Amino acid sequence: MQRFYINYLELWEKNLFLEEAWLVHQLVKVLRSKNWDELSLFNWKEHKDYIYKIVNIEKRGIFVDLVKVENRDWEIDFELSLYQSLPNKLDKIEYIIQKWVEVWFTKFIFFRSNRSQELRWLTDSKIERFKKIIIEAVEQSWRTIIPEIEFIKKIDSSTLKEEKNIFFHTEDNNSSLIKNLDISTFGNNINLFVWPEWGFDDKEVAEFEESNFSRVHLWNRILRTETTWIVTWFYIVQSK
Repeated sequence: MQRFYINYLELWEKNLFLEEAWLVHQLVKVLRSKNWDELSLFNWKEHKDYIYKIVNIEKRGIFVDLVKVENRDWEIDFELSLYQSLPNKLDKIEYIIQKWVEVWFTKFIFFRSNRSQELRWLTDSKIERFKKIIIEAVEQSWRTIIPEIEFIKKIDSSTLKEEKNIFFHTEDNNSSLIKNLDISTFGNNINLFVWPEWGFDDKEVAEFEESNFSRVHLWNRILRTETTWIVTWFYIVQSK
């Protein structure tokens, strides 16, 4: 069953007429939908999917009737934000967004660390593309919350003192192992800071530690910036 994020319709209505060109094209031309086929519609306001069946396809739009409502209360009960140093390639950002959406991150903040690239290439059209990738990943993974995305030039550690902040480091000196963190004691706002290609430099590490960020060493192998989630997410969510 195909699933679509719709934030401009009252989905509890028993009968809907879908006339948005992109949606009609997707259903008719791409998916080859027919009468009595079902589709799922959802919005970010509630943890529910509204299952509709197609009753009539016309040139100007598609008539659908509500079949049932299914609860999708599968989200985590805390805020989990990714603070990701800007990688060196655009496609890595797209990969990070697509994959980390699937594992319940609620917000993405990309920032320029001392060893990452500048934001000169960032345009409104690229940001819109990132948002579209997020929505597609939410539709595919059956999530109900649309994660936010933000690009900033520099982190202000002083604004994060009331939250639990974890930064990952490639050296084990003065670092905790992730398995030794007592995740159950963390509050409702957890921020994960992931290194750029060449890691955080000494100045950044000092600033994080002065702000009481938890320094975590994963293992002796150096993970790529876009694959760190494979280790970190599962442990944190399952332990919380």
